[in-house]
Amino acid sequence: MCGRQLGAPAAPSAVAVEPATVCPSCGEANSGRFCEGCGYDLVAGGAGWSAVVSADRAYFDTVSSTDEDIPFPAAYPVRVVRLRAGEVRIGRRSRSRGLVPEIDLTGPPEDPGISHLHAVLRTLPDGGWTLTDAGSTNGTTINDDPAVLGADAAVAIDDGDRIHVGAWTTITLRADGSR
Repeated sequence: MCGRQLGAPAAPSAVAVEPATVCPSCGEANSGRFCEGCGYDLVAGGAGWSAVVSADRAYFDTVSSTDEDIPFPAAYPVRVVRLRAGEVRIGRRSRSRGLVPEIDLTGPPEDPGISHLHAVLRTLPDGGWTLTDAGSTNGTTINDDPAVLGADAAVAIDDGDRIHVGAWTTITLRADGSR
């Protein structure tokens, strides 16, 4: 049996509840094996990479002067996506094109400046990552550099680098266990 029948009394539990632990990846308090905020494995520890997706007001302010019709979102929950080795596509889902990117930036709220296939992360043999703009309409920038990446040119990125796409979306690359 995988669950208790609704309305039935709970069986007494001999399992002790563990004290709350602070996740080293996102800082959220947790009491189970996996972080409720980002999915970090609190028992196994760092064993990979994550992408933290957020709305970035500072980035928006640098690009918003080009289009006054796009408002900054009132709410945008921070999302953490565990990265798997190989190729990780960044973009928006497209049913008609059969495209489901691993980092799916489909809203709400939807950042209108993100292409369906915006950019691609790829692992290197040494465990590092490269970022390639996939010919997006509005380009991709890294950290505080205003220069837009050339289409199809792979650029090495590292722990803590901020990938800017669209009008307000920033993806921060994190090696698990880093802050």
